Amino acid sequence: MSKERVTISLDPELAAAIRKLQEAGQIDSVSAYVSEAVEGRLARHERAERVIRNWANDAEEHSPSQWAQALSWARTTAHKDEHTDTQGAA
Repeated sequence: MSKERVTISLDPELAAAIRKLQEAGQIDSVSAYVSEAVEGRLARHERAERVIRNWANDAEEHSPSQWAQALSWARTTAHKDEHTDTQGAA
């Protein structure tokens, strides 16, 4: 698999800890360790999205009126947050 070079910044303590693992032969490389961590984080994110999607589908199917109210509330809240974020950035 081809790789793309990406530059990241880490707290010095984290970088030192990863290098120490590499020097001890506990990991193949810093890049491999970071790649594995990113893959794990992305997998957790994808699982969370599936759980939320399944929950939403189930809620919509079993209680359409409550689902509509919850969706309306979420949309209203999201718009308020967007307005607040815009105001805070000014």
